[in-house]
Amino acid sequence: MQVVAMQVCGENTTFNQQRFKDFDYEKFTQSPLSTSPQKLKLLAPDSRITSKEYKERVVSGELHVLVDVRPEHHYKIVSLPNSLNIPLTSLEARLPEISSALKEQEEGSGSGANLYVICRRGNDSQRAVECLRNMGFDLAKDIVGGLESWATDVDPNFPMY
Repeated sequence: MQVVAMQVCGENTTFNQQRFKDFDYEKFTQSPLSTSPQKLKLLAPDSRITSKEYKERVVSGELHVLVDVRPEHHYKIVSLPNSLNIPLTSLEARLPEISSALKEQEEGSGSGANLYVICRRGNDSQRAVECLRNMGFDLAKDIVGGLESWATDVDPNFPMY
């Protein structure tokens, strides 16, 4: 790979408007130029629900645990009520917390609780659901589009960062 250095600022710059138009950013960075976030499709449709479907389940009183897999500092800024913050990076180590939260929901009800996972855009939550299902949490489901979808489709007043 050939690295080309050029002075782009200052009095002696050779980087002018024409060179800017001709500059191949994708070739230079060796990655596609995209302003939209990557949309992963790791899970089968039956392993996912929309934010509207999740809202309906909350309103109906369904027993469930919602795990937010964003980093703790993001969770502290904004989160959905009654969610459990377990960052994706510590998910495997904190599986007992998820088991305990599910058992707590189930106590006295006689029925099982569902497990939902959310993140900012719906990518890390898919990774988390894959991991959870591999660890025996067969009912784990991802919320498609994450909190961005919640803010768009359910609660337009929900603050997004």
